Amino acid sequence: MNMRYLLVAIAVAIMATIAVVMLADSSIESVNAPAIADTEDSSEESGDSRYYGDTLCSYDGKTVVCDWTEVDDPEMTSLQTPLIITYAGKIPVDSCRVMGCVSFFADGLQMKFAVGIDTVVYNVKNLPDSINPVERLLPQGTVRHHYSRSFSLSDSSWNCDFKFTAYLPEHHPLWLRQFIATIMRNDIQGLYLDNKGADRILKEYYSIKATPRKIGGINASSMSPEQVAVHFSKEHERLYRKDFTEEDFGPKYDYMMEVAPAWESRTGQYVTYRFYTYYYTMGAHGFMEEYYLTFDNENGRILGYNDIFGANDLKKALELLEQEITAQKKEFMNFDGIYPASLEKDELESNASEILKEVYDGAYYPRPALTNQGIVFSYQPYEKGSFAEGILHFVIPYSKLDVKVPR
Repeated sequence: MNMRYLLVAIAVAIMATIAVVMLADSSIESVNAPAIADTEDSSEESGDSRYYGDTLCSYDGKTVVCDWTEVDDPEMTSLQTPLIITYAGKIPVDSCRVMGCVSFFADGLQMKFAVGIDTVVYNVKNLPDSINPVERLLPQGTVRHHYSRSFSLSDSSWNCDFKFTAYLPEHHPLWLRQFIATIMRNDIQGLYLDNKGADRILKEYYSIKATPRKIGGINASSMSPEQVAVHFSKEHERLYRKDFTEEDFGPKYDYMMEVAPAWESRTGQYVTYRFYTYYYTMGAHGFMEEYYLTFDNENGRILGYNDIFGANDLKKALELLEQEITAQKKEFMNFDGIYPASLEKDELESNASEILKEVYDGAYYPRPALTNQGIVFSYQPYEKGSFAEGILHFVIPYSKLDVKVPR
């Protein structure tokens, strides 16, 4: 297969993994990006064809497309950042590289980028050389920590890519590094189906937070976020080389994590972070997870139903969640009654379900988190729909619920 079209195939698979866009001007809404058509030029004389990208919009005789590859790019990665290219006829006249873990679509001349439940808007006529919508949402004093690495078994085998980006306060607490290390270790082990201790991940995190000790061979509290990422990128390679040899031709195993602050209480005692992770292990598409967690900033304790609502309002919160899920489902399905918000144990899809879910009345529910818009409940792919529906975030505004946590 031509390498360029193989690149395109992987890129399209990535696009398919990000199906749900939450618009910030709606209290609770799940919106799927519209279908986009391939733009391809064929020459009957030569029999050659050229893929230009996926059409986003047109204006003033120009066509704006999204392309996940570059003609002269010899490498291939499922972590490739998209390039928005504007063509006048067949001539490219402008381009913009999109950074960060976002999905996007064109609404007229507006490019709307979904960063979890938030939306960042740019004018398609005035796009700079590169944009990072995630950084538009960051509070002052945030520092970017980044590390990336690739390895392969041989020159003829696939490159396996690792990418880590975290936007953290300049003087972030030590527990945050320990939590990132806990999640990353669990994710990497899950990549190789070796996370037998996933049901103990929350207990493990609390134990190292109370008494700093090694997790996965390191004491994350004494390391920078980059150093934590370096360690687990090497663990990624160690497990890979344990499972595969050059004779296996080395399948492609990629991993990415992005962490960013999403909310902070007025006093700074409570803080919410958005986590996005992506895995690719060959196959038709990768798998992504996105979730929000609210912490006590003093000690790193993760807040849950009882902390946020209390016993009296918990049932009301779940009823409101089911109403919103039902409303979203009825846009695409015909059914009577209420669509359940609960999950059975065998329906849990995340490697970190022990942290992301809570048990109430014998069933699993998403752990709530506080944001600027309201209280968010997140379902990972397959948990409340097909993979094409992607990650589902439901936000209940504060006006509908009493919240115990001082905002």
